[in-house]
Formats: sequence, C-alpha cells, structure tokens
Amino acid sequence: MDDRTIHDTDVAWLKESHVVVAEISVPSTGVGYEIGRAVEMNKPILALYRKGSEKRPSAMVSGCPQLTFYEYTDIDHAKQLIKEFLDKQLTSTTK
Repeated sequence: MDDRTIHDTDVAWLKESHVVVAEISVPSTGVGYEIGRAVEMNKPILALYRKGSEKRPSAMVSGCPQLTFYEYTDIDHAKQLIKEFLDKQLTSTTK
C-alpha cells in the first residue's frame, strides 16, 4: 500500500473503534499521531509503557488528561491492565 492508503485506512479504523490501546515504550511519530487523532475523536485511550524502558514517554502523551496512562512490568501485567480498562469502558457505556 502507498502512504496515503495506509493513512486513510488507519484513520478509518480509528473512526470505527470504540477504544484505543497504544503501547508507547518505543517512540513512534505514527503512534503519537494516531493518539492525537483519537483524542480529537474523543475516544477512550489506554497508553501502556513498559517499566524500565530505555526512553521515557513523551510528556505530550503522558501528560494528556484524556489518556489513561499505565506502566506495566510484563506481558501478563499489560494484559491485566488492558482487561481492566476494557471492563471499565464496557461498564461506563452500559450505564
């Protein structure tokens, strides 16, 4: 796919999504862009960062009040945080 098709496909997926889960341990302008677009769309966003990673997350991400931001220690911990986030989102939409 060309760059435009990738962009348009990813934005369409964001529009269709109910929530966004982003792993941000490795800096990525693409993921940052997707998070920014998701904030504009008022999507619930979970940003996960692996504790002890070489680089700290951008303050533009970790300081964003529209994000739920958690550090995780291992994959099982990350899965638990994702489950809790999704359960909370499901509970809030069924009230």
